[in-house]
Amino acid sequence: MRPGDGARWRSIRLQALEEAPHAFGTTYGEAAQWNAARWEAQVVEFATFVAVLDGRDVGVVRGAAHRSSDLCELISMWVAPTARRQGIGAELIDRVAAWAKAVGATALVLDVVAANAPAVALYERTGFLRLDGASMGELAPNEIRLVRSLVTWSVS
Repeated sequence: MRPGDGARWRSIRLQALEEAPHAFGTTYGEAAQWNAARWEAQVVEFATFVAVLDGRDVGVVRGAAHRSSDLCELISMWVAPTARRQGIGAELIDRVAAWAKAVGATALVLDVVAANAPAVALYERTGFLRLDGASMGELAPNEIRLVRSLVTWSVS
C-alpha cells in the first residue's frame, strides 16, 4: 500500500477484525471509530502488502520496525476464509520477509495467539521457530513469540 490508501486499509482491516476477532488486539468496534487520518497514518507508518485475487483484496500482512535495529516485526496478518489454503498466506509472509531483509533486518519476529493453531502451523511451515523467554519485551499471556531468520548461512 502507498500513501493515499487509508480507506482501502480500513476496509481490509475491518473485514479481518470482523471475521477473526480472536486473532487481534484491536476490536472491530474500536477500529470502526478511527478517523480517516488515523487509517492513513498507518499506511504511511507500516509496510503493508495486500493479496488480490480476482480483483478483490483477500489478504494482508504488515511489517513494522522493531526497537532493535536488526529486527522487524510481522503484524496484522490475515487471509479471507475464501482464499485460505491457496498459498496466499505463505506468499504474504515471504513478501514481508523480503521487505524486512531489504531494510537491513536479520530476523523477523511476530506474536500470535497460542490457540490459533492454523496460524501457528502456517508460520512454522514458513520458517518461524518458537522463541522462549521475554528477551524481546512484553508478551500477552495468551500469545507465543516466533522468529524467522533472514540470514543465509553457509558452511564451508
